[in-house]
Amino acid sequence: MRAFIKVLAIVFLLAVTSVCSQSKKAQLPKRTESPAKLNLAVRYIANEGVLVSAGDKTILIDGLHREYKPAYLFPPADLLKSLETAEKPYDKIDLLLVSHVHLDHFHPQSIGLHMKNNPRAVLVSSEQVVGEVAGNFSDYEKIKSQIKPVAHEWKKTVELNHGGIKIKFLGLRHANRQHATIQNLGHLIEIDGKKLLHIGDADMTAENFAAFNLAQEKIDIAFIPYWFLLTMDGLDLVQKQFNPKYIVAVHISPGDAERISAQFREDLPDVVALTKVLEEKSF
Repeated sequence: MRAFIKVLAIVFLLAVTSVCSQSKKAQLPKRTESPAKLNLAVRYIANEGVLVSAGDKTILIDGLHREYKPAYLFPPADLLKSLETAEKPYDKIDLLLVSHVHLDHFHPQSIGLHMKNNPRAVLVSSEQVVGEVAGNFSDYEKIKSQIKPVAHEWKKTVELNHGGIKIKFLGLRHANRQHATIQNLGHLIEIDGKKLLHIGDADMTAENFAAFNLAQEKIDIAFIPYWFLLTMDGLDLVQKQFNPKYIVAVHISPGDAERISAQFREDLPDVVALTKVLEEKSF
């Protein structure tokens, strides 16, 4: 009988421990001091789209896309027109980067129109992205000289220096098996001496990032899909694989924006959550 009671006690203790461990909130180590100012400006476009400016250089990442599904935030009509026609301040964009071909990150017509109206802009992206622009933008021949394709190979890096902007293109695997054929590029960008990381819709596994030794890169800002920050495993991956000074959460659905923002304010106050079109942050 005593042995039976002892077994029951052990089972109960294990159950309580499991429940408690599951109820722990995802947290980051508390900062002992604020990071140094970077003199870098970020303007949120929509979804994972960000316009980054430092010194006299400007980069647009995943910002040229159109209305796709209600679950995704997209540039409203007036902003889209300004982007596609390269109106100020979008006439000074030096570099266009696209993580992958999904329509909540990219639209071939929007890319083509911006480049046609902004001859200084150069698109550097995967062969899939370039192929979509070539096949779907009628004036492709007029912008062809502004485009540089990058080979995508899982766990491999391609490096490029464009006018003083240094980029390492990271061959990442896209999340979810149904997207196994999608070429998802991560971007490690050095601009005006600052380092930025943008990972598109990368699969949330250590194996996907380990080959790049990103934690050794002294990343200043990492733009991270918000779901990486909702679990202990995801946060552990962000800390161990990226270890950035600032974390910026992106890809937050309009329907979830209020709830996710509130959750981050309570549990992860150092995380910057981008949810409003054209909101600006200085780092």
